[in-house]
Amino acid sequence: MKQFILPLLALVFTGLGVCISGCSNAQQTEANPEINASQVVVDNIMARRSIRKYKDQPVSQEILDKIVECGINAPNGMNQQCYEVKVVNDPASAAFLAENLNGLYKAPVYMFIAAKNNYDMSRIDVGLLAENVCLSAWAYGVGSINLGMPVRALYEKPELLAKLGFSEGHDLCLVLALGYADEAPDAKPRVAERVQYITIAE
Repeated sequence: MKQFILPLLALVFTGLGVCISGCSNAQQTEANPEINASQVVVDNIMARRSIRKYKDQPVSQEILDKIVECGINAPNGMNQQCYEVKVVNDPASAAFLAENLNGLYKAPVYMFIAAKNNYDMSRIDVGLLAENVCLSAWAYGVGSINLGMPVRALYEKPELLAKLGFSEGHDLCLVLALGYADEAPDAKPRVAERVQYITIAE
């Protein structure tokens, strides 16, 4: 799927200046025209890592708003925007969730994303939104990780799931943790052979 997502993200990152106008990479490109804007995007994609250890440092509302804006500017089917996003960034609530939800790394921000269940492509839209969030967050120096285990855990705790307040007809399908990284993991190997260039027409 990423072979389709990454070119789209490159367009999003270069075309939506409002989303990245405050990040250091964008400022460097503006200050030094010799820096290739496309290379900035590629470098950001290749440098991004999943983070499991976070500093006890809040993410400012201004940066969080920009990250969210980048997220919802992701491509989506027929612009239906068949998702809902709930962001938890107050310290007390974040700490409560970390203590009471299996598989949730301790982070200052959690993003819960639900897909509308009457549209068969809505989960793809959620994935595109999440990728935009992760990459724009990294551009601002904010780490992230996509999590599935807390989704299963929440369905086993319906009273806690209800507190998220998703509208009827929306199913929680992804949780993101965000915050400033307290680790620097190495890149894990990728299997290039999973991608093949093929010819259909003779």
